[in-house]
Amino acid sequence: MENVKNISYFKGNNETKIDLEYLKNEMAQFLQLDNLNFMLGAGCSSHIVNGKEQGIPGMANLYKGFFEENPGFRIGESEAEPLFDGNLEKMLETMGAVSVAGKVKSIDPDIEDKICTVQKYIRRRIIDGLHGAEVLGFYHNFYMKTVARGRKNPINIFTTNYDLYNEQALDSLSFPYNNGFVGTYKRSFNPASYKYAYVEDMNLSKNVWERVPNFYNLYKIHGSISWVKSDNKIYEIDYEHINDDDTVMIYPTPLKDRTTLMTPYSDLFRSMETALLKKNSVLITLGYSFADDHINRLILNSLAIPTFKLVVFGQSDAISKLIEMDDSRIIVINSEDKVHYFKNFVEKAMPDVQADIKEQMDLPMVSELIKVFEGAKNE
Repeated sequence: MENVKNISYFKGNNETKIDLEYLKNEMAQFLQLDNLNFMLGAGCSSHIVNGKEQGIPGMANLYKGFFEENPGFRIGESEAEPLFDGNLEKMLETMGAVSVAGKVKSIDPDIEDKICTVQKYIRRRIIDGLHGAEVLGFYHNFYMKTVARGRKNPINIFTTNYDLYNEQALDSLSFPYNNGFVGTYKRSFNPASYKYAYVEDMNLSKNVWERVPNFYNLYKIHGSISWVKSDNKIYEIDYEHINDDDTVMIYPTPLKDRTTLMTPYSDLFRSMETALLKKNSVLITLGYSFADDHINRLILNSLAIPTFKLVVFGQSDAISKLIEMDDSRIIVINSEDKVHYFKNFVEKAMPDVQADIKEQMDLPMVSELIKVFEGAKNE
């Protein structure tokens, strides 16, 4: 059935029907590009089986769930539910604006408490959905399939998600990555770390050091459940040791406290802009509906670079507008059987794990070999 041409492949507004083999070959070519970037949205951490969420709800379901728990929630004199097109972050942005405007004229005296209510709800739903074994498996396989022989440039992973699935997957694979934090005992955010090069051999007698292959830069552009503010710095600690009131999740609005949020927020976006403006860059978006205007502007500004390519896996009204732009550097891929969903993208669209890499990853850990040996010895 894989040779059935039921996948819509838009190059500009020109639609071609392709099969999985063609799509895999296209993805294989994209994955070989030196300046490879991914944008992972909320849809990547959501996995619904028989109507039940196995991971973290996407924005629309988060929105729906919030108003089920908080019926009649109001901002000022307006009932909030019909106002924000199913997007809690847009609602928070407006609430932040109401809070700032309140310094001139009070619109809603309880707005700060209401902002905390929304933030606590989002954080709780993320933590509740953080242990989905299948979702973690999708991320695990995604990273396995990005590994390629000879890759020296880091792969950039941008995500709007607050969860820890990326970190869990990378840690489980023992893949080296940088998430913007430095230190060991007390890890603090330092955007300069994204400029560091990680090398394989520290032999100082060498004139040329080799970069660590298959290295990842992880940019959590809206913050994380594991971030906390203290002493005017952002630290990364175990989320279980963070109180609801201390969580730093960076919502995209310039109206919030600049000293608390703007420095990491602006640094992360500047790093994303720099990465996308490099020659021959490709950005592949997954689980992202293009509902965030501030991110969209940054991505579309990259089209000023003639060699930039944007590959979008998804369907939404905003994505349809991308197709209408009729730019051949914008490729949109989707299908009725949802090949654009993260699970299907990883399992069907990405090329298979290279044989030598799979063999290396399948090698048993030394610790496991020791356990087997000691178990046999004690019998």
